Amino acid sequence: MEQSTVVVAPTRHVLAVLPHAPLGMAAEARLRRLRSPADRDDFTAARLLAAYALRAAGAGEVSPVDLRQRCEVCGGQHGLPLAVAGRHVSWSHAAGWVAAGTSWSRLGVDVEADSEVKLADALTPAERALIGAAADPARAFRLAWTAKEACVKAGVARLDGFAALEVLTTPDALRPSHAGLLLSSRSVPGAIAAAATVEPARWATLGDRGELIPVPDRGVGRRA
Repeated sequence: MEQSTVVVAPTRHVLAVLPHAPLGMAAEARLRRLRSPADRDDFTAARLLAAYALRAAGAGEVSPVDLRQRCEVCGGQHGLPLAVAGRHVSWSHAAGWVAAGTSWSRLGVDVEADSEVKLADALTPAERALIGAAADPARAFRLAWTAKEACVKAGVARLDGFAALEVLTTPDALRPSHAGLLLSSRSVPGAIAAAATVEPARWATLGDRGELIPVPDRGVGRRA
């Protein structure tokens, strides 16, 4: 069975392991508008990792220049990424962490670093109750948030619909799927990442020699 590939890693590690490469005119323009060096590193590392994930999945000699986005509303060079060599791709970055995924079918990937931020308006009433009773409410919120963001990036949810999108079954587990896409997640020291994919996700991180190292299964992912 075909699998989606999802890779999550610290920004610093990605920049140390993967060779730097041009990002392309549109991405470089966006990079120059970022004021924080940390934000610029995250932005760069996410695209380096996305190109790496595509290469690792057999898409050929993909570089960050090959990553393009197009807004479905205005046609601008932002929004959902376009497929590369027939493979869909998604990436995310947040406060020192990056994630990227690729698949023959649509997908969305999101990562969130550890924080205490919780937005009640982004939760259903049942999720608010689950998170309120959780041993680690911040972690439970990040699990819900990343899964909802992944659904948005896969094109099966909207940001303004988070309050009606229920993804948690317990504080530590996601529902199996949403809108025909499998939901899966991984918790790593310092962050949580989630993916919405048609095919089961093969989760990995980046080794010191640029190899893929499997991340232990801590999520769910089977078709409902």
